Amino acid sequence: MLFYFSGTGNSRFVATTLSNFLGLGLHFIPETDPHTVEYPDQRVLFVFPVYSWGVPPLVESFIKNLPEGFWMIVKEKNLSVDCVMVCGDEVALAPEMFRKILTKVSIDLNSVWSVIMPNNYVLLPGFDVDPKDVENSKLVSCKRRILEIAEGLNRGDRRIDVSRGKMPGIKTKLVYPLFKKWGIFPKKWHYTSSCIGCGKCAQICPMKNIEMKEGHPYWNDCCCSCLACYHICPVHAVAYGKETRKKGQYFFPLRKI
Repeated sequence: MLFYFSGTGNSRFVATTLSNFLGLGLHFIPETDPHTVEYPDQRVLFVFPVYSWGVPPLVESFIKNLPEGFWMIVKEKNLSVDCVMVCGDEVALAPEMFRKILTKVSIDLNSVWSVIMPNNYVLLPGFDVDPKDVENSKLVSCKRRILEIAEGLNRGDRRIDVSRGKMPGIKTKLVYPLFKKWGIFPKKWHYTSSCIGCGKCAQICPMKNIEMKEGHPYWNDCCCSCLACYHICPVHAVAYGKETRKKGQYFFPLRKI
């Protein structure tokens, strides 16, 4: 079975492609109740984006809430537990973070892989989407990488095969905790005067956190900072404080793949 999370579509593409290659059932984490999830009869694979060089809090919470019986079946059947992390450029020490999360439920992580996809994080100074030529290059390269990962998973490779980047310890151990504490402020989301009231932001939100009131979006407190609402807006009317001014937009262009 394959559990995945995705906001702007990158991880969804990786998950669905691997699902087809490996014959695994897909389970979208925000729509899956961990307390009633079916017990596994084959490998367990997690696919998700790296958030600020760490594991998204939503994914960590989901794993912690899976029932003890789920993990007992994994151990009794000796099922492989693997992970594919989707990143704009690097994952730093996110694999070690994920391994530690699984260790808390007494599960050994078999392998971790990373797939580089177009950048979409725009909420901090210096962060923006990739130029179009870089975006297109990443979209072309990711297909070959996903196939490579699928073959490795089929062989049962036990490895960590990721792009770490420079100073991984500082990024994961220092920047990620700051992101968890100060990087998710639902109240900073708002719409600008160019909003046309199409409702796409509310429809795409994986957390169902956006309500349409009097023809405009309003954000509640259950935000995971996936940026789906920002990138899906057809008129660039979704804003996060002043941080997203003059920033670009990206949403997975399915037709290009």
